[in-house]
Amino acid sequence: MEPFRDRSKAEVKKAYYLLWSSLTVLGFFIFLFLSHTFFFSGRIYQISDLFGMAGTTLAIYQFRRGNIENAGKVLIGTIIAIFTVQTVLTDMERVDEAIRYRLYVTLTCILGSFFLFISFFREVKLLIYFTFVFLAILTLHYFIILHQIGNNVVMRMYTTEHYIICCMSTIFATIISSLLITLIETLYSRAIGQGEIIKRQNEELQQTVDEQTRFLVSSNESLKEFAYLTSHDLREPLRNISGFISLIKKQYDSHPGVSNRGEIKEYFDYVQKGVGQMEELINDIKVYSGINVLEKNFSAVAMGDLIYQVRDALDTEVTQANARINIQQDLPVVNADKTLLFSLVQNLIANAIKYKRAGVAPVINIRHSESGDTNTFSFEDNGIGIDKEYYDRIFYAFKRLHGKDGEYEGTGLGLAICKKIVEIHGGRIWVESTPGEGSTFYFTLK
Repeated sequence: MEPFRDRSKAEVKKAYYLLWSSLTVLGFFIFLFLSHTFFFSGRIYQISDLFGMAGTTLAIYQFRRGNIENAGKVLIGTIIAIFTVQTVLTDMERVDEAIRYRLYVTLTCILGSFFLFISFFREVKLLIYFTFVFLAILTLHYFIILHQIGNNVVMRMYTTEHYIICCMSTIFATIISSLLITLIETLYSRAIGQGEIIKRQNEELQQTVDEQTRFLVSSNESLKEFAYLTSHDLREPLRNISGFISLIKKQYDSHPGVSNRGEIKEYFDYVQKGVGQMEELINDIKVYSGINVLEKNFSAVAMGDLIYQVRDALDTEVTQANARINIQQDLPVVNADKTLLFSLVQNLIANAIKYKRAGVAPVINIRHSESGDTNTFSFEDNGIGIDKEYYDRIFYAFKRLHGKDGEYEGTGLGLAICKKIVEIHGGRIWVESTPGEGSTFYFTLK
């Protein structure tokens, strides 16, 4: 309903409780009206029933307007008024000895209204006013019953006893209700206070997170800009060195009488190799710094199609090494950044081809397993393998296991790039290996 769209859950629950109470009371008044009409109880009873239906309908109308407080007051007032009138009329008309039990009818009605009052208003001051009204009605009934009983001493004694019990019960119910209301309000106030504190802390935390995010974005952009400018500025002197080395070599080749030709040619080759390694290192640094943790371009990526694309991109290396790549069928579709995953798979396959055993053609087996919401991919090779003590070291930047002048070239950033990519996707990467037999690299994706 529109009036309750912006209300809290507690208020909505309270409103629907009031609605069902109003409909129940309305149905009861309709039942009384039909009973009084059928048994010819008197026109005054029918009129009071009609007033009861009108009052309950007014309470439902107030409810539809969203005014829960007024609806509750109208409902409780209607119950008290109608049942008081009908009880008083019955007391005045009946003269039998059982008339004193009419007090219980009033007590039941009023105590029921007490529970409604506690549920909807929780105001001690109004509850006390309400109690005084009920005690006044109860006293009026008491005197009417005494008048009807006459001089019967025993009946007067019983009536007085019931009157005192009803009054004490009402006072006791009022005290208990007041204590409950006070306790509820205290707990409610504390809950509101705690809620405000939590809300303020959440706002402060969100502000801190926003500031840190802005700082990270700014730092990341600065890092990317620095990496770009550094790579650009470093390439320029490298190009100059390479160009001058080529010119010197050309001049040297044009003078065949120079001694130590083989040794000098070896120096030229060493310098040019160093320039090539430096350019490769600059490229890897640029790639590593360009992986942005904050900018995730996630979409549905079919891992099978992606791995075949990587294999096509490495076709030259695969052909030269006579490598065989076995790819498990029915690989899953994952939610990931396709560009980053391409780089991850490319690095793993390229490493498996690079670190092959002498005289042994590389064989790479790519498999997948699934556990819950986690996909685990494995890249198994038959290469040189890795000692267990280096399992963690190889995933850190520039931590090469082979020297720069060793058999295997590289910058030491390939697996560091893989680790960064996997962590961006909320997964982890690790290796299991047997030296001289091969390695298996695992990584997980959610």
